[in-house]
Amino acid sequence: MTNVLAAADPAHPEGGHAILLLQGVMDPPADARFRILREGWSKGTLGPDGWQVGDALLNPDRVEASPQGLRLYLGPRVVDWLEAGPVQFRLPGAGISAPLFWPDVPPLHGGSGHTIAEPPPPRPAAPPPPRPAPVIEDADATIAVAPRPLAPPPPPPPLSVPQPAAASKASVLPWALLLLLLLAAAGGGAYWWFVVREQPAPPAPVDPIEVAPEPLNREPPPPLPPVRPQAEPGGPESLDGLAVPEVIARATSPAAIAEQAARRYQAGQFDDALLLWEAAARAGNAASLARLAGLYDPVGFQPGRPFRDPDPRQAARLYRDAVAGGDAAAAEPRARLRRWLDDRAREGDLNAPLTIRDFWQ
Repeated sequence: MTNVLAAADPAHPEGGHAILLLQGVMDPPADARFRILREGWSKGTLGPDGWQVGDALLNPDRVEASPQGLRLYLGPRVVDWLEAGPVQFRLPGAGISAPLFWPDVPPLHGGSGHTIAEPPPPRPAAPPPPRPAPVIEDADATIAVAPRPLAPPPPPPPLSVPQPAAASKASVLPWALLLLLLLAAAGGGAYWWFVVREQPAPPAPVDPIEVAPEPLNREPPPPLPPVRPQAEPGGPESLDGLAVPEVIARATSPAAIAEQAARRYQAGQFDDALLLWEAAARAGNAASLARLAGLYDPVGFQPGRPFRDPDPRQAARLYRDAVAGGDAAAAEPRARLRRWLDDRAREGDLNAPLTIRDFWQ
C-alpha cells in the first residue's frame, strides 16, 4: 500500500502551496490527475471551483520523481480550499487510493481568486438637520426677534374649607343626661327579668308506663334423656409379667418401680428385683437405696439372692446415701452394720477400719 504524505512547500513561504509525496512510486504516470474526497459531507469532492457534489479531477502544477517517491506540487487553486484534517487521495492513473492527513497549510496571502469578497460595512446615516427656530416678523423692525418662552402660570391658591364653629360646652350636658337615663332603664329591666319575674313551675314528673311483654306461645322443650352413671376408671395398669425395660417405661413414678421390685423379690425373681431397685434409686427413690444395701449387707446375708457373697463396703455406701436422701428407716440397719465392722476391726480385719473411715467419718 502506498503512503501519501502532505507538507507545505518551503519554496513558497507566502502560503498557498503544498507538496504531496507518494512513497514507493518512482515513475510518473501518464495521467497525473488526482481526486481529493472528504467523507460525511454532501459536497465531498474537491473541484476547480471548490467542494462540489459531482466527480472532478484536479491537475498538479508539476510532477517530479525523487529518491523518496513521486512528488506532486499543488498551487493555491487546490491548497486554499483545504483545511487541516483527514481526506481521501486517489490517483487513477497509477491505481493509488490512500488516506491522507492534510496539514495546516496557510492560504496564499491576498487570496487566490477563489475567496468570496465581503461587502463593505454600511456607512452611518447623516444626522437630520436641525429644525429652524420660529421667528416673528416685525414690519417696523429691521431684524427678526425670536419670541421668549412664556413662563408657566402660577398654581391656583388652595381652596379654603370653612371649619364649623366649636360647639359650646353647654350642648354636651343634654346628651349626658340622656345616656344616664338609658342606662338606668336597662338596669331596671334586667332586674325585673332575672329577679322579680316569677319562674314557671317545673312540670310534674310522669310515671313511666311499663308494658308487660306478651307471652309467647312456645312449645315446651322435650325432656332431656336420663343421665347414665359413668363407670369409674379402673385402677393403675398392672406391671406384672412385663419385662424390666417395659416396667421402667410404663411405671408412673419411681415408687411404682420400687413396689414392682419388691413383688418380684418376694416371687423369687431376684435379678429383676435388683435391676428395678437400681432404676428406682437412680430416679431418686431413697428407700430403693436401702433395699439395695440390704442385698449387700453381711448382717443377715442370704446367698443367691442374688449375690453369692456379701459386700460390706457397698452396703455401707448405699446405707449412707439412703439416709442422706431422706430415708429414716435406713438408720437402724446402718448402725447395725457399723457394729459389725467394729467387731471385725478388733479381730484384725484390715478392710473394716477403711470402710468405717470412708463412710462414717
